[in-house]
Amino acid sequence: MTTELIVQSTSLPTVMEELRERAGEYVKNAHSKNTQRAYKTDWEHFEAWCLAHDRTSLPADLFETIVPYLTAHAGNLKVSTLLRRLTAIRVIHRARGSKLDTSDERFRLFWQGLRNEHRMRPAKKAPLMSPDLRRTIQALPMTLQGHRDRALLLIGFAAGLRRSELAGLWAAQDPQAPGWIEETPDGLVVQLATSKTNQDGEEEEAIGVPFGRDETVCPVRAYRAWLAMSAITAGPIFRPISRHGKMGQRAITGAGVALVVKRVVGKTALAEGLTLDKALALAGTFSGHSLRSGLATSAAKNGAPGHAIQRQLRHKSFTTTLEYIRIGSLFEGNAAAFALV
Repeated sequence: MTTELIVQSTSLPTVMEELRERAGEYVKNAHSKNTQRAYKTDWEHFEAWCLAHDRTSLPADLFETIVPYLTAHAGNLKVSTLLRRLTAIRVIHRARGSKLDTSDERFRLFWQGLRNEHRMRPAKKAPLMSPDLRRTIQALPMTLQGHRDRALLLIGFAAGLRRSELAGLWAAQDPQAPGWIEETPDGLVVQLATSKTNQDGEEEEAIGVPFGRDETVCPVRAYRAWLAMSAITAGPIFRPISRHGKMGQRAITGAGVALVVKRVVGKTALAEGLTLDKALALAGTFSGHSLRSGLATSAAKNGAPGHAIQRQLRHKSFTTTLEYIRIGSLFEGNAAAFALV
């Protein structure tokens, strides 16, 4: 008795097409979602410029197209933005089977000159220090939005999370969840499936968030109160809330996290007597990163060991952590304090 394996020839193209599509998704997922969105925007900008100036975008000539494009936007865009756009153009070329070689010495000299002339010291946003965080938390109302903002700020601060990591947290583990929170008797455990420095998800990233000694600024209690009020049991933890108090179903964005920080800082400043203009100016000095930098700088100022700060922030290099420690301890053991006696 023989067994025949019959494969219909008509099914083969369909199968191969599905395999090609899946392979394409693997290539696409070599970069994070945020990077993919940035590259898409950068490429669309480059394509539009090429169309307006009768240039071929793919394949693009290095000196006839790329150099004029970068020159046209130098001074209007930051050097870091131009570098990202150049990287996006190079990545798109490579993905579509074309090579854009930027190793030419003439181009290297051009880029170095552009960078030297338009280099700007990046404007760093202010860290939200623990005393300031405490004041903003205590000023929040006991509304749905107030409970969300309280939990978001305290967890983001205590865990030292990047804004995208904070926005991506889910209430329970799920294959689609970028991260989630687990409750334990000792506090919360923030589990990150992927992160900026762990895009492959090959390393386990667990961050402990202990109970706060002061109940009014305790991240664990704030988290539990938010879940109880919002009735969230699965899916994204932090979601948009309309001005009418209606909560959405999708996750808040990283930009949304930044807006929460700016809004609560501004409202607290207004409540403390600042004018509207001064409150807005103050709020503008903060960002979503202010929670992460605020933890590190506050911890350093209060004498936390450097290795503990590095572990909470998950820095690969202690050199990065040292910058926070330097800022947080500017006046600790300052030589001038011993000299001016």
